[in-house]
Amino acid sequence: MKHNIGVRLALFKLLLLVMGIAMIALSFGDALAIWKKDFGKVYDKGRMDYQEDQLVTGKIEYVFDPIATLESSQKVYGISVSKKMTPYYLCVIPYNETTGKDGYYIIVHATDDDTIKSMDSLISHTYFAVEHPDEEVTSNAKPVALETKTRPIPDEVMDYAIEYMNNGQTSEAEIKSLMCDMMLEEIDYGTKKYEPLLGLLVALIPVVWVLISRKRARAYKSSRTHYVNQGPRDDYNSAPVGRDGQPVQPMRRYSADAYEAHTYAGGISPQQGGIPQQPPTGRRYDPSAYGGNGDYQPGEMDSIDTTDLKL
Repeated sequence: MKHNIGVRLALFKLLLLVMGIAMIALSFGDALAIWKKDFGKVYDKGRMDYQEDQLVTGKIEYVFDPIATLESSQKVYGISVSKKMTPYYLCVIPYNETTGKDGYYIIVHATDDDTIKSMDSLISHTYFAVEHPDEEVTSNAKPVALETKTRPIPDEVMDYAIEYMNNGQTSEAEIKSLMCDMMLEEIDYGTKKYEPLLGLLVALIPVVWVLISRKRARAYKSSRTHYVNQGPRDDYNSAPVGRDGQPVQPMRRYSADAYEAHTYAGGISPQQGGIPQQPPTGRRYDPSAYGGNGDYQPGEMDSIDTTDLKL
């Protein structure tokens, strides 16, 4: 079980590292362009001037109906917790008097809620301008400023656009000749320019994790009490060896000479001024100590009357 947990943690760390590196690689180019403000302008471009994955900003003033809607959902553990509908609008870029470039249709995918509301408010304004070309438009709706990135038009969205614009008199080829071959997808430049830093943080998480784990492991090992097997050597039956490596005579368990040599009066050695303790002279048993004289002879025990004892 412990091994499986270790393997899963290792795979999780590897996944974080790969995700972080991928985020850095995929977002670095856009982030650099945003920091340098290196992006194109909608009204400076003609129908064929767009390139894939190019950052483009500008204001959209004329918006027709949404021709398609993308339904995206957020899932947690496979369960959908939220859904969001983001429309694809068919818009018009009018003739540019400054550059002399003709007008064209372009598809804009709005993803922000405020942008969607603003685009919807321009629909009636656009129809009034188309139906009354000689009159001045006095609508309160204002052009929508967009931060976008060019994407290829999905085939299904293109089919809806052609179906919407087909009035029975215009062929499919003519419709495509009036449309930009790229669409604009709304993105948030403020978030996009910090994605490489976010990817770097994600990639550093497993690296810091490993370093902290190793540091803790070293601290734990250094603080532990280590038990080492100090078993006897193969030659444990041999004579002891001194510090100089020379064999020494093993000491007997009991030695009277050693007792006398190392027992001093008052516990003070001769080197410290003590006097070696001498063993007592004479017999260890003195009969005079028990009241007898020098020629003491042991007497006989007094007789005891044992007549009444039942022996």
